[in-house]
Amino acid sequence: MLDLFKIRFSTLWITGTVMAFQVQPAWTKTYEAIKGESTLTYVLVHPMHKITSVSRDFNCAVDLSPDTLTSHIKVNAAVSSFDSKSSSRDSHAMEWVQAHKFPMVSFVSQSVKKVGEEYLVSGQLTFHGKTRPIEFKVTPLLSDHKIEITGGFEVRLSDFDLKRPSLLFVPTEDKLTISFDLFSAAY
Repeated sequence: MLDLFKIRFSTLWITGTVMAFQVQPAWTKTYEAIKGESTLTYVLVHPMHKITSVSRDFNCAVDLSPDTLTSHIKVNAAVSSFDSKSSSRDSHAMEWVQAHKFPMVSFVSQSVKKVGEEYLVSGQLTFHGKTRPIEFKVTPLLSDHKIEITGGFEVRLSDFDLKRPSLLFVPTEDKLTISFDLFSAAY
């Protein structure tokens, strides 16, 4: 009876150990965006002018694996961190996006695939309380002991249940263009 117990225990231990090694992800390296140097920008176009607003205070972590299968990207930014160089416009923007109710915009990747010299990133963007799938390409560059990752994408305001802001009763375009220029130390 004791021998049967030892055999079952040994089998369970070996199976558990093998399974533990199988579920471990490949070696990954984490890169974090350098605050103040990295930028997250949005552009909103009105027939009379273009509105550009930039955040330099957001969190971005990229867990990159050599095969990219287990790579993961996560970005979080307070909507109040965006600066258009017009405090009046920024104040109206906070009211428009209901920043008191939806203070953050976030992105979480679901897949990262190498395509030539670029990477195709797919994931979920959460903005104004709505989560929508997005896909975009990023380009990594290595220089001066830093990694720079650039990219961008477009979303429709209506997809996030946002009414287009107006100036003189003329609304902006429905399109919101988002771009990023991320810098991280190359370890």
